[in-house]
Amino acid sequence: MKMRIRRHLLSQFHDPHGALGHLAGWILATRGSNRERNAWTVNLLDIQPRDRVLELGFGPGLGIRRASQRASEGYVVGVDHSATMLQHARARNAAAVRANRVELIEGSLDQLPSFDQPFDKVFAVNSLQFSPDLLGVLKSIRERMRVGGRIAITLQSRAKNATDADSIRGAERGGALLEQVGFESVRVETLDLKPVCAACVLAEVASD
Repeated sequence: MKMRIRRHLLSQFHDPHGALGHLAGWILATRGSNRERNAWTVNLLDIQPRDRVLELGFGPGLGIRRASQRASEGYVVGVDHSATMLQHARARNAAAVRANRVELIEGSLDQLPSFDQPFDKVFAVNSLQFSPDLLGVLKSIRERMRVGGRIAITLQSRAKNATDADSIRGAERGGALLEQVGFESVRVETLDLKPVCAACVLAEVASD
């Protein structure tokens, strides 16, 4: 029984819903490693005050809050498929939402809105690896970014018996896909965390 409950709770980190989904949101918002991973990713983007920023899979809204603090005169948009996480993120970013500096959208990462203007910075933390068509998602992101814009995709491997190398290989695979859809200056950064490191692949939109 305990094992079944544990498996169900773990599944909530991918598809949060219901009471356990709210618990997963609380865990994500308060766990030190998750807070550090989000802050690190946003810092790597070098967000400027007037940037337009997009987060894919915003969870409880930690990255959204930090990005909106950096883009103090810009605009931050988040897309997440979970209505439960939308509630958490809206509560955590209520003032910025009321000020029309942050917009949070419930939707699939595989079918992004068109948006009225392109983005300067885009990031995702432990979300894009769940997409069944990552290449298609990255192409869609590229179409929604300015030339010279920067993307940061962070992952921390959750595979059984994972090592630092698993996180790094995942980021490197993502980097290869980014190059396929028109990004350049690809590089991978790592953050020392437990049980394994987080790896972030960064890239810029190439000129056509």
